[in-house]
Amino acid sequence: MSDRKAESSPPRRHVAAGRLALLVIALALVVAGCTQPDVVTVRTDSTMAAPLPTATAAAAPVPKPEPTGQAAAMVSAVEQWADDHSGTTIGVAVLDRATGELSLGREASKPLYSASLSKLIVAVDVLQRAHTGLRVNDQVRGWLRRALGPSDDEAMNALWSMFDGPGAVTRVARVVGLEDTRTPRNSSRWGETLVSARDIVRLYDYVLTELSAEDRDFIVASLAAAPARATDGFDQAFGLRVFPSGAVKSGWMCCQQGKITLHSAGITDQQAQRFVMALLSSQPSSLGYAKARQELTDAAQSALTPVH
Repeated sequence: MSDRKAESSPPRRHVAAGRLALLVIALALVVAGCTQPDVVTVRTDSTMAAPLPTATAAAAPVPKPEPTGQAAAMVSAVEQWADDHSGTTIGVAVLDRATGELSLGREASKPLYSASLSKLIVAVDVLQRAHTGLRVNDQVRGWLRRALGPSDDEAMNALWSMFDGPGAVTRVARVVGLEDTRTPRNSSRWGETLVSARDIVRLYDYVLTELSAEDRDFIVASLAAAPARATDGFDQAFGLRVFPSGAVKSGWMCCQQGKITLHSAGITDQQAQRFVMALLSSQPSSLGYAKARQELTDAAQSALTPVH
């Protein structure tokens, strides 16, 4: 037997003592573990996070950031208004064309029935296609003026039927980059085209910046000349039209799914054409049109206060 082997074999009493010590330590750990809180393991997409106790102190509320620009201030004002009007959905978007700031409310991307806002979509499509061979005569231009200004539904019916209304929605959405705009399920019901506040703001900006000067001026002038009462007798003096503004398109429809669809969108300052705003609403039909118009006017006033 070598000395090395003898050194590697400790006396039995040492082994027994070592085993006893390990047993005592293990028991102590078990007892101590009974008093520790449960832990959970949170897995992220690519790593395993450290265990976290299930009972933790509540996080302090994060303060709401202040608006960073005038467009944001306008949207924030409408959102505060909306907080006090449960049952009403209001999509708001504002573009500051001087700074490029685009501010979107919580419901800015929510698709809502377009009502008469689809008339602006068709007008853009028809005028643009006129540059690539579509025949647009004086009668057609007359229909466009009547559809945009006094919001004549018969003029829109003629345009929708003659110039492929559903196709117009698809073409304009693709060219302008409208993300939430969709054709109506029933292709004959142009008022049920789906649009969002952010898409309508983008469409207005496209009219002001991408159309030819002639087409832009035609649309802006037609909208600016809208009478207080539409062809069907509806009072268009609500929303943005109550205040100094320009090129505003109003929309109204009742009563799909128990809601009044009421919209006001356009340029908030005719001369500078700095701010483009869309206020799209879906309100309980129990309000009636008169109250719904006043509600949207109040929302518009909230938005315009920060810049007036």
